[in-house]
Amino acid sequence: MKHAVRSLIRIIAAGLIGFGILEMALEFVRLRTKDAAMKPWPWIIGALLILGGIFLFATSTRLAEKFTDDFEE
Repeated sequence: MKHAVRSLIRIIAAGLIGFGILEMALEFVRLRTKDAAMKPWPWIIGALLILGGIFLFATSTRLAEKFTDDFEE
């Protein structure tokens, strides 16, 4: 069960990183196509999503052990 929970946490982390990159990329494209002022919030939100995903990847094993009470091993 720990393996399944760890995999689920890693899938969620990959989604967070993907959405963070997408948020920053779309803001970059918006700036390049229009002569608009730069808004800081898409960059901040994108960076926070990426950092949250990296944090989840780094702690996925510990979180999986915390959320499950298996005695597989």
